Amino acid sequence: MMKEIVCGNCGAEYDVSLVRCPYCGAAYAPAEEEEYMGRLEEVREDLHRETEKGDIRIKRGMSSALRVILLAVIVILVLAFFVLWLSGRQEKSRTDRHKEEFLQDQGITEQQEDMGR
Repeated sequence: MMKEIVCGNCGAEYDVSLVRCPYCGAAYAPAEEEEYMGRLEEVREDLHRETEKGDIRIKRGMSSALRVILLAVIVILVLAFFVLWLSGRQEKSRTDRHKEEFLQDQGITEQQEDMGR
């Protein structure tokens, strides 16, 4: 059995589940509020879903950014190590050349130097 109400505007009877009187269009506040609250709940649920999606995207983005940063740090460290290694080799080469020049200036051969060790 359907509940009916009497329209306060035109006096017609209609189903209580309707938001407006089908005859004059006057609003029925309790049904209107229920419809509004239902829509509001849908918006809240949509917002919650979108917030969760956004959180997931942010986490993925941060994860990707951290990977890129980590990779950049590793590349920089490898390059720094290579530069230091290369610099050390050049310094050793320069030191060896200076030693050879010094020994030549002193008239000492490599064989004599090896014997002195």
